Amino acid sequence: MNEAKTVSFLEYIKRKKSVLWIGGLLIIGVLLMIFPTGADNKLISTDEDKRLSDYSNELEGKIEDMCARVRGVSDVSATVYFDRGFETEYAFDEESRSTTSGTNTEKKHVTIGSGNDEKMVIVRERMPNICGIAIVCRGGGDPVLSAELINLISAAYGVPKSKIYIAEGKS
Repeated sequence: MNEAKTVSFLEYIKRKKSVLWIGGLLIIGVLLMIFPTGADNKLISTDEDKRLSDYSNELEGKIEDMCARVRGVSDVSATVYFDRGFETEYAFDEESRSTTSGTNTEKKHVTIGSGNDEKMVIVRERMPNICGIAIVCRGGGDPVLSAELINLISAAYGVPKSKIYIAEGKS
């Protein structure tokens, strides 16, 4: 009897191929809504990646310059690691409408300018948080110089000393 139910169910599915197609298309539609792949998202991501890369390069250059000024240190190369990128909070206007079915709240970003010059108003922006700094330099193998560089970078950038590593560079 169990076998008969299985066969009849499979026959039903074969007859209802259109149901499968509709179900498949529905699943694909839901996946596309969950994982959007628009050009705008890539553009924003690329701009943010470039901005983070520029900021990282600027910090690394400043750290390299600062370390190179310490007596006994030369050929400095620094790498800065972040735990997140820039975080931007935008202003928005909230409008509530009361209807017979309840209250509807609509949030809309506040913009300035018009047309192609229209931009969202920024309320606050947080810089990326430095989670580690690696420095390779001549003189980095000397424990006294290494400790001095760690103290210098920790004081200048507010990074815990345990998150800064100094290594001896090649001769």
